[in-house]
Formats: sequence, C-alpha cells, structure tokens
Amino acid sequence: MLNSNKKISKVKLSKYLEDYVSSDFPHKKELIEIVKIISESTIPIRGLLERGITSREIHYRMDIEETSGELKNIYDEIQIHEDILTHSIILKALEESGINIAYIASEEADPILGEGNFGITIDPVDGSSNVAVNRTVGTIVGIYYEGKIICSFYILYGIFTNLVLAVDGKVAEFILDIKPYSSTFYHYVFHGFLSMLDKEEGGIRAMGGDSTQWSNRCVQYEKLLIEKHFKDRYSGSFVGDFHAILFYGGIYSYFPSPKPKIRLYYEWLPLAFIAKTLGGEFLIIGEGQSLDEIRTIKDSDHLMRDKVKGIHNVTCGGLLGSKKAVNWIKDKY
Repeated sequence: MLNSNKKISKVKLSKYLEDYVSSDFPHKKELIEIVKIISESTIPIRGLLERGITSREIHYRMDIEETSGELKNIYDEIQIHEDILTHSIILKALEESGINIAYIASEEADPILGEGNFGITIDPVDGSSNVAVNRTVGTIVGIYYEGKIICSFYILYGIFTNLVLAVDGKVAEFILDIKPYSSTFYHYVFHGFLSMLDKEEGGIRAMGGDSTQWSNRCVQYEKLLIEKHFKDRYSGSFVGDFHAILFYGGIYSYFPSPKPKIRLYYEWLPLAFIAKTLGGEFLIIGEGQSLDEIRTIKDSDHLMRDKVKGIHNVTCGGLLGSKKAVNWIKDKY
C-alpha cells in the first residue's frame, strides 16, 4: 500500500534513482542507465498491447524482423505475436545502448552473453495468454550483480501503466504520464514508497495450478486461507496478482500440480526481491522429489554468467506475499 506520509509528486524515475540509491551502490550510474533503457522500451510495448495483434506499425518503425507461422518457446508453449515482438523490442534497446552486460536472459530465447557487470533476466509479457481477452499483463525484470539479485522491477499494463521498483532497501511506484507530444520514460510520476500489509484475515489469495493434484499440506493451507476470509483473486497474470497483493495483503501461490511450472529466475526471484524488501516472504514449495519440501530464497543458487544458459529449465512451486500468511504453511502443518 502507499505510504502517504512520504508522498512526492512529479519525480522522474532517473532522478529518484540518483537521489535514493546510495553513492556507494555497485556501478550506480550503469545500473540507472539499464533501468532507464528497459523501462523506456516498454512504452511502445504498452502501445502494442493497446493495439492487440495489430502491431505492423511497430515492426516498421523499429526495424524488427518479421516472424511467420506458429512458433513455440523453449517450454513448448505457443508464442503469441506479442511474446515475440516485445522480446525483440527490449533486446534491441539493450543492444543498441552499447552497455556491456554480463548476460541478458529472456525466456523467449537463449541468453546473450557479455563481459559486463550486470546480468539481466526478462519476462517480456507475463500472462501473455491474457492479451486475447483484454486482461492484465506485465513485464518482469531482474538485475543481478556477482550472482545476486540487487534490483528488480515490473511494469503493469492495465487501466493505467505503472512501474514498481525495488533497489537499495526501498520500493517505489511510478505511474506513466502519457502526453501527445512525449513518449519517454522520464514522464513516470513518483507516487510514494510502498509497504506491504500483513493481515491475519481478509487479504486476497491468488492460487494457481490444479488443486486436485496438490499435496495434502497445500490443500489444508488453502482451507485455512478460506477460513480466514482471504478472497480468491487468481487472474492468470502473476505480476497483476502480485501487484494486488502489495495493496490488499495476501498471498500468491503456484503449487506443483503435479510438476512445478513458474521459472525461478525470470518470475519468482524478481518479485520475491520486491516482497522481501517490503518485509514480505517467499518460500520455494515442492522443488525436487517431494511436493511438500519447503526452502527459502537463501537456498537458491547465485545466477552467474556461466550458469545462465541452464536457467530456462529451473522451475519450482512457490508461495509469495504477506509474511504471516506465507509462513502459515510451515508453522501450522
């Protein structure tokens, strides 16, 4: 939720980063430039999504190679046109920036390797199946330094477009201010610092996967949430559901059913970094042979350059959100 005591209006994202990220933060100027480049590249993505599948204009303007026929990603999932195009827009912007990056890993293609300081993971259109039915989707970005995630943000394309960013112990939200004469990222408006509610009752629950395939522990956990009046709000967009949890309190889960699905480095860790910065919690559920195995974020391997080619297949179940509600699964069962 918004901490209104610290409300500031019309602070540009780049100015916020310059003012609120400490001067001794590793390669601060380079980090700011990376965040700026990626966030600016999402502005035409917003326009693309508003047009639905009518994206020829963006292809032409950005000189992006056309694709034809039905394509599948590395998970054997059918890629819609928006998946492929948004991936290309972000990668093109990063490559043209000239910044030397350790790696750029998008779930749509093999990683691009370099020798720079920062590694980047990108989920260009989280919840892309929602596009056809005009529901919320988003872009998720994680930035890694020496193998550890040190910054993450997501952009949510909904009634309005907003960005939530965690870096250097703080989380802030920005709103895209659209003007006819301007389409650059610095027109995001800073609304304030965020804090996460930690409700005992009355939050929301966004629970994915086939509940008929959950372990008994996970089934009992859902029953407890229902008893405590956590409302069902699963939408099929991880980033959309997570954003709602920031404001209303609650949990997001995707339990193995029977196999895990969500990618650890592309989706779980960037959003978990935001939640943990806000005092929330993330648990890895059911990784490995046991559907009931519980591990913490500290148990995740560092994402080094020499390991990045293998992260496409690193999936796990998980539980993310308000600290008390998340921890019920291990404290009560």
